[in-house]
Amino acid sequence: MNTKNRSHLLALGLSSLCILSLAGCSTLKKPADTAAELPQVVPAAPSDESQLGAKLREHTGDYGNLWSDIIDGYGLPKVGDEKVAKHLRWYSNNQKYLDRVTEQSKPYLHYVANELRENGLPLELALLPIVESAYDPFATSPSKALGIWQFVPQTGRNFGLKQNQWYDGRRDLVASTDAAVRYLKRLNTMFNGDWLLTIAAYNAGEGTVRRAIERNRKQGKGTDFWSLPLSQQTQSYVPQLLALSKVVANPDKYDLELNEIPNNPYFTTVNVSSPIDLAQAARMADIDPKELRNLNAGYSKWITDPTGPHQLLIPIADAAEFTLTLDKLPKVAPVQVAGDYKVKSGDTLGVIAKRFGTSVAAIQSANNLKTAQLRVGQSLSIPGQSPLNSPYAIQAEQEIAQRNQKNTGTYYTIQSGDSFWTIAKKHGTSVNNLLKWNELASNAKLKPGQKLLVVNKSSSQPQDNKITYQIKSGDTLHKIADKFDVSKKDILTWNKVKDESYIHPGQELTIYLSAKN
Repeated sequence: MNTKNRSHLLALGLSSLCILSLAGCSTLKKPADTAAELPQVVPAAPSDESQLGAKLREHTGDYGNLWSDIIDGYGLPKVGDEKVAKHLRWYSNNQKYLDRVTEQSKPYLHYVANELRENGLPLELALLPIVESAYDPFATSPSKALGIWQFVPQTGRNFGLKQNQWYDGRRDLVASTDAAVRYLKRLNTMFNGDWLLTIAAYNAGEGTVRRAIERNRKQGKGTDFWSLPLSQQTQSYVPQLLALSKVVANPDKYDLELNEIPNNPYFTTVNVSSPIDLAQAARMADIDPKELRNLNAGYSKWITDPTGPHQLLIPIADAAEFTLTLDKLPKVAPVQVAGDYKVKSGDTLGVIAKRFGTSVAAIQSANNLKTAQLRVGQSLSIPGQSPLNSPYAIQAEQEIAQRNQKNTGTYYTIQSGDSFWTIAKKHGTSVNNLLKWNELASNAKLKPGQKLLVVNKSSSQPQDNKITYQIKSGDTLHKIADKFDVSKKDILTWNKVKDESYIHPGQELTIYLSAKN
């Protein structure tokens, strides 16, 4: 694997860590570039909005806000608000969403923006993982795309992202960002420097976009992004990014607030020479196990990959303590990796498990076996003693589960004619639950084919029956009461409103739903 200097990741004062004999800070290791050498990417022309970062510093004196640097690096074509109006309206009505993705991006955004800048790419692309995954390293799509950049398995392999039972490079922040940069540069060269087509191809695939261009060319139509007959998803994907870049550049214009992110590295790398129990290390170094897991999401278990990479991302504030802790960690039992054993005649899972001191369930899990049937010559990965089952890992999983607010449960595909009320009734939940679990505003529109979380195993809070409803043009108190199966009197009481003459379109009403609706 090639090694690239990442001096910008090391905080001042941590250099002493690098000389510790037990483990040290390392440069970040990038996966080998398996693709052909790429032509030089077409430089992005700075947009007018990129000057807003400098203006922000000038007026506020704030040189420590990462958003300012990102805005300075804007380079996508400038478009009018009218082209992305729908998405601007959505962002304007979803301050909580903006707060959440800002918070989730904090550990990663500085690194991503710096990699894009070093490669001459427009820094609006640092917002692309918000559109793709909300900067959730464990995000998974129905098409099995993973990580903040949402690589599907084959594209990940095409760009050198290792995938096995211990580690998946698509979830590795450093490896996947490197792959995304190379992929975006390749696409931009392919589409002659057109960044909107590049972003569309990142979403839909280069073949889809090239075929759409060719169809339009034969029909004498335009071949720019806005003219192409692409899927509805891709037609929304590019404007969504453009709208978000406008919001970041000038949140006040859209009645939004953008929380600051410090303009300095969040993490550094620490070498580990052998597999370690991450949960135990986190406990001993007093690091939040969830934070350690998220920074090192590439590891599929609470153990580092026995075959490498042998490095961890650690918050800079905790790096010194963590490095010292490594020397105190008990050694993990040797772990046997994929291809250790080939099934012989007469073998059963029980016999093999007993032979290697493991369990049938562990072998089935390691090899994704749905049945106990084996075939002679079959290659099996035999896991050794797994820290996943250590008391530290079990406790960490329990703690994370208790604090984790991610939606887990059952999804429903919206059909024509569906409404929040009919869907809620069908699944025995409330309208407010649907809105909360799916992070939707009360006036959100449903589209056929859209998926809604309808059973959330992690949420059964009593306050789930409270919603805020914005009165629409044509609404009457009777219609609103009938819609939510409550009484007009209750609505007036809950909102301390004297009578119906005091309500008007745009006003928000608090409504408490009963369990049946």
